[in-house]
Amino acid sequence: MGVKVLVISNYQGAINPIRPEAEIFLGMHKLGVELCILTPTENAYYVDRFREAGIEVIDFQARSKFNLQDIRFVRKLIKERGFEVVHCFKNAAVAISTWACIGLPVKLLAYRGYTGNIYWYDPSCYLTYLNPRVDYITCLADSVKEVMQANLMNPKKAVTINKGHDPAWYDDVEPADLSEFNFPEGAMVCSFVANSRSKMKGLNFLIESTHHWPEDSKIFLLLIGNDLADEGIQKLVEASPMKEQIVFAGFRKNANQLVKACDVAISVSIFGEATQKAMIEAMYLGRPVLITDISGNRNMAENGKSGLVIPPKDPKAIAQGLKQFWKNPEERKQMGQEARKRIANILSIEKSVKDYKAFYEQVANEK
Repeated sequence: MGVKVLVISNYQGAINPIRPEAEIFLGMHKLGVELCILTPTENAYYVDRFREAGIEVIDFQARSKFNLQDIRFVRKLIKERGFEVVHCFKNAAVAISTWACIGLPVKLLAYRGYTGNIYWYDPSCYLTYLNPRVDYITCLADSVKEVMQANLMNPKKAVTINKGHDPAWYDDVEPADLSEFNFPEGAMVCSFVANSRSKMKGLNFLIESTHHWPEDSKIFLLLIGNDLADEGIQKLVEASPMKEQIVFAGFRKNANQLVKACDVAISVSIFGEATQKAMIEAMYLGRPVLITDISGNRNMAENGKSGLVIPPKDPKAIAQGLKQFWKNPEERKQMGQEARKRIANILSIEKSVKDYKAFYEQVANEK
């Protein structure tokens, strides 16, 4: 029998954001890991996938960070089933599990995919990730691990395990029809995908870069996501000499198809990123990236080979990168091909499955 693991997460919602995590558990099940997954089951595509594969799924969602009924339910489940590892992927799940696991011979793991909002001096953090009952924190990227280590009494508790992707997930993505946006013949369209958080995403610096674009360029920005055109951004757009070349598409269910139809994918984030899903997907779709040199983007793209890596908060560097892509269409196509090879090499689902399985076995065997 393989190691017995209780997973507490949430697999509701759109498939694409959930898929890398869910596929890890489907892969581990095939390798003999004995899994039980707690998740809300309504409108959850992967619930059927789990059950078809033979994984037990229980309808559950932690109602708060301290709910006695939820604590008792999880504690009873651990005791009755003899789980060796409990892995929590949501804040409330971490909080109730720290209570549910008290005095039980089970390893408690928490997942962290974001670099912000963890501070050793914040008492609320000790209800979740900094709680002494949490044995390990699995981090999406080294940037997350470094933040956790800086705030943990025992930095060895933070471990990086990436969420890989499968190139096959993107083979059937067809480029969208961009005719609705009326881009002119010969335009170089650059996608920027984000949901709000425009300050963290550096959107202001991207808009400011338009002041340094070549006057005759046909560079266009296609901004995809909710709430990007806030009041501050709108003022910057109105002041831009290229305001007609900045297009807000809003939220789109076919964001991947839009990215596939574009020539370049842009991320100019200034902080807070782990590994950016939008950039991972763009590279798998064969698009070269313009990406800032922050810790969360480290080693994603090789500068000048699979994309261009620029300093954060630098509108002139953004403009120079876009100019290079604009002036060298064959080079950017080659970079797109290299981007797909690069990301498939460093972030594969097979490696993630093996790494998680090995880690579960390691912690289960610790005394």
